[in-house]
Amino acid sequence: MAKFNQKNTTKTENREGFPAYRMELKERLVTAVLTTLFGEPKFYGSTDSNIVQLATRCAETDPEFLCKLTCYARNQNNLRSVSHVLCCVIAHDAHEYTRRTVRNIVIRPDDMTEILACYKQMYGKPFPNALKRELASVIQGFDEYQLAKYKGSGAMKLRDVLRITHPVPKNAQTEALFKKVLDDTLETPYTWETELSQKGNTKEVWNELIASGKVGYMALLRNLRNIIRSGANLSPVLAVLSDPERVRKSRQLPFRFYSAYLTLVDENILSGNTHRALEKALEVSVENMEQIPGRTLIAIDVSGSMSSRISKRSEVRCCDIAALLGAMASRICEDATVCYFDAAGSWSSMGKTGYTIKHYGKFDSILDICKSSRFYGGGTQMDLPMVFALKEDTSRDIKPFDRVIYFSDNECNSYSGGFSQTVQGMVDEYRAKYNRNFWVHGVDMQGYGSQQFCGKGFNLIAGWSESVLPFINLAEKGIGSLVQTIEEYNIG
Repeated sequence: MAKFNQKNTTKTENREGFPAYRMELKERLVTAVLTTLFGEPKFYGSTDSNIVQLATRCAETDPEFLCKLTCYARNQNNLRSVSHVLCCVIAHDAHEYTRRTVRNIVIRPDDMTEILACYKQMYGKPFPNALKRELASVIQGFDEYQLAKYKGSGAMKLRDVLRITHPVPKNAQTEALFKKVLDDTLETPYTWETELSQKGNTKEVWNELIASGKVGYMALLRNLRNIIRSGANLSPVLAVLSDPERVRKSRQLPFRFYSAYLTLVDENILSGNTHRALEKALEVSVENMEQIPGRTLIAIDVSGSMSSRISKRSEVRCCDIAALLGAMASRICEDATVCYFDAAGSWSSMGKTGYTIKHYGKFDSILDICKSSRFYGGGTQMDLPMVFALKEDTSRDIKPFDRVIYFSDNECNSYSGGFSQTVQGMVDEYRAKYNRNFWVHGVDMQGYGSQQFCGKGFNLIAGWSESVLPFINLAEKGIGSLVQTIEEYNIG
């Protein structure tokens, strides 16, 4: 039985003061961790302090789970900063898991400088011996190019890592390399940053960089606008961006492709070839996923609280990620209906219903679906998709929905049934009238710590990655959930 199918009727209030169900410790921690770029604001306030508090409690009750969550966030959801924070909690409160955590999340040399800087900010000095010992070990696995590229420009640098951890070099070559780090004599690496800095952002420089093959996937994606504007040869760039193997190895969250797409659209420099390359990169993410059978209602929250940007440095909003994941989900559903909702009534931008219904085909562009979706900005009336489902199934002789998938921050502040209830009542009504096996999958987009559904047939998921989608079939088969997957995650 999936872990989220257990009966939970403990009531609480969400951040709007509306009735909701309380999550258990692991569920609250998982949803908060997998929906954050740590240090960035959210509509209802940061969840940073809450993450640290929950992680500290988890370190006392189930430190192994905290270790696995940290490694899962870094390696499966590609979240760096929050994994550094959790690593520091582990180093401070669960020493015995420091070794496995560090060895799983230190992928680049600057992971080490970030972890030490984070620990100093959170707890001050001294640094735990276990943390120093493992950093002293992993630093010996990097070569000169990696150390030079990520030597650090902040308060904590790689030479500080050496001075703090005192690693014993494994051989003469490593000893010489450490001396270069300490003396700041590492050979300047050939990177796109150094080349552009020295030679300028020109067509010739970009052609040389592209031909070198040393510009990483993320750098090509984020510099797509600059490359196009320089007039450089775009064909090899698009070939890399759309190559399935490179896409899988790139560890990019889907919204990175959408962000690049929006930038090119806004500046009117999007070509057909570029559109197809970005679309193909997104399709790679879902092409091998198991089809979701039957009829599915995909409910995308476009209320005001979903308007917050995920980062001060990004134009991508939470509602954009919800629309993107909803569009990706529609591609793997046998029969999908997409519902965008905010609050019904005179103050809703959608008019009296508070929702709009879309039907997308299997071959509609994921990017174009997202671009065509509108942000409305009213209140969050989460029962509206269920209002539509009940209305449709009474008005037409069709097969009932098998499930609804919500992409929402769960901060419900309006409900047709009154302000003393949750949306669960509408689900219970639908099951009683049309489909007793009807499932609710709630993809939490912000991790505020409460939910609108409970009990059997409810599956709570969290995250901004396409990796949330397989949990729909797993939960309905009773063989997996997000918490269960993390509990079983292999950390070596």
